[in-house]
Amino acid sequence: MFNLHESPYLLDKTSTDEVVTRLTSIEQRVALLRQQGTLTDKTVRDYYGDKRFEQVAESNAIEGSTLNVGETQLAVMKGITVTGHDPAYVRDAIALDRALTRVVELARPGSASTDIEQLLEIHGLLLGDRPSAGSFRNERIRISGSDHSPPKTGEAVRSAMCDWERWSQENGELPAPIRAAVLHAWLTHVHPFLDGNGRTSRAISNLELIRGGYPPIIIKRTERDRYIEALSESDHGGDLRSFLDLVFDKIDGALTGLEHSAKKKQGYDPVVALVQKRKAQNLKVWETGVTLLASMIELRLGARLEPLKGRVRVKIFENLLDLETYDELCAGRGVSGGWSFIVTISIPGFPFFEKLAYVQHRSGAMYSRLGQEGGPSLYWSGKNPSGFPKWKPDFDRSPFAVELTSQLGRGDAWIVRDAANGFLELATTDVADRLCDALLTQATKV
Repeated sequence: MFNLHESPYLLDKTSTDEVVTRLTSIEQRVALLRQQGTLTDKTVRDYYGDKRFEQVAESNAIEGSTLNVGETQLAVMKGITVTGHDPAYVRDAIALDRALTRVVELARPGSASTDIEQLLEIHGLLLGDRPSAGSFRNERIRISGSDHSPPKTGEAVRSAMCDWERWSQENGELPAPIRAAVLHAWLTHVHPFLDGNGRTSRAISNLELIRGGYPPIIIKRTERDRYIEALSESDHGGDLRSFLDLVFDKIDGALTGLEHSAKKKQGYDPVVALVQKRKAQNLKVWETGVTLLASMIELRLGARLEPLKGRVRVKIFENLLDLETYDELCAGRGVSGGWSFIVTISIPGFPFFEKLAYVQHRSGAMYSRLGQEGGPSLYWSGKNPSGFPKWKPDFDRSPFAVELTSQLGRGDAWIVRDAANGFLELATTDVADRLCDALLTQATKV
């Protein structure tokens, strides 16, 4: 169906088959939406309009901006400094909004494949009047927090970007999600600009998607850790699997968002506003409970590993859920991604061991157990032997519990479901202890 010939990225046959399966599912969904009239050139552009300020706020937030969506809208529409924020963030919001508006114009159906001219125009709008706007760098740079070393000289940068452009022009028939992922990851790998590489790369992804008839995607500040980790994997050895998985997840989410946008009714309802406020409070309690559980696992598992000279690291994905995603989970609808925390165990003499705790809506059994109360639950994934996606749900191989949740507004007690659909109600310390025992058993099983 496609190949990544002459790009820096390689997929083995098994991973390619999995990518094709996932892509086919997305394309079938897109085809159905187009058939229903929900997904047209106009609705894609209308959806961008609905998400315009969120797109700007989230992309800038990944780079450190503190403006929320409402403040971003105020900055863009009024052009005024928002009290309590660095004035540079207002400037960045205005510039990125201008660049993304141009992206929509460039993405008209049937337009030419993305090239260096379009790239430099977008970057120039994004950086505004700064000296390096719209031009490649000529000096060496270092990427903060990464050991990846981009091309060191201006000549090497221009050569790499010519390869990037050539691949784009010679592979215009590839599906838009594949092009969006490859051009984005490749661009951040080269890091051709002194500033604005991430924002420009995310804009290029959406240029590809909108041109292909897809809604734009938003990589949120809550997903920054997963995003950076996936790009890091693509930098080292050309492993694009995790980044493709992220892009596919975001496309699924954007298609759902477009469906909701098409049905949305305008107007303020004070009853709905009160319900949303309570949901926000419940979400905060949930996040606090998950963070506490993950921290206790790291602490108690670390103590168990000391006699074995082993080590544990628990990477927590902070602020995983926003209110929109939480709403979806409470309504019993699936969401994309949902990474919560990763447990990594290394013990001398045993294979490296990792488990991912992720969030999805409650199972039917848990929903019934809690008196038909919807909400988020934690589940487990292990490394996928086939390679794509990176993580595969564990189900009956989950450590101790197949599903864990707490009732809305309660973060001090967990309801646990085992593989036989048996239930326990346990305090956080008890859940952490049982998970530690199960994780250690799995990590030392040869």
